[in-house]
Amino acid sequence: MKIGSVGLLSMPADRYHAHPAVGHSGLVRIMRSPAHFREFVTNSPEPTPAMLFGTAVHAAILEPDSFARDYVVAPKFDRRTKEGKAAAEAWEAENAGKTALTAEQMEAVNKMVANVRNHAGAANLLGCGLAEMSGFWVDQETGIECKCRPDWLVTMEERPEWVTAIIDVKTCVDASADGFSRAIATLGYDVQVAFYQDGIKAITGKTLPFYFIAVEKDAPYAVACYKASDEVIEIGRAKYRAALQLLKWCRDNDRWPGYQPNGEIETITLPRWAANFELGE
Repeated sequence: MKIGSVGLLSMPADRYHAHPAVGHSGLVRIMRSPAHFREFVTNSPEPTPAMLFGTAVHAAILEPDSFARDYVVAPKFDRRTKEGKAAAEAWEAENAGKTALTAEQMEAVNKMVANVRNHAGAANLLGCGLAEMSGFWVDQETGIECKCRPDWLVTMEERPEWVTAIIDVKTCVDASADGFSRAIATLGYDVQVAFYQDGIKAITGKTLPFYFIAVEKDAPYAVACYKASDEVIEIGRAKYRAALQLLKWCRDNDRWPGYQPNGEIETITLPRWAANFELGE
């Protein structure tokens, strides 16, 4: 595989996100409703503090040189005083273009990185590979342009052009098997798994295994490594295929409905877990 000649390119994240091709985040939105997808595309939400911290963790784990260059600990200044305000402005000018982290955030990032490196399975997956490559392809059934940006593509040390696995690093609340499986189901990670696997196959001709490296955001910053099962991939594939078909219909008809396309009035019931509640005597 020749990187760059088959739709797998090295490019800055902002350029990737600006590309109009559809990514898995958009597909997750249209699974909620076409109206939510259109809002996501036309008015991209500002990243939350949690998302910005996750980006910092990704950079520290996957691109340590870039992290060292682009992130810095912000000192505490007393901006109520003239001297403190001047010192803060001088520091900001000196570090323009860099992302500031608090000392506590930097300590957390360093511990998370150390725990990933000390996890044998995760360290092995991250031993040789390519970080943040951008993949582009056209879905053959719908004609929709698609894109993906795997956190890490594992390559063979002796053949660095041969990609052998897809890795995604997730910061999470609970990295245990039960906790992370719930995150997969509720946050649409199954859609991401199947979409990325099929996208990389469209680009390289190879079906690659997909692994998660899950890192908890709170102390002790536990790490767990999981391979996506066939069931996860099959369910995710069914979801993203339906999402692409819905997107094609919306584009063809220029209609972007919300929850009730024809203004229906529905009968609503309790969720299953609440319906199982037994009343006492």
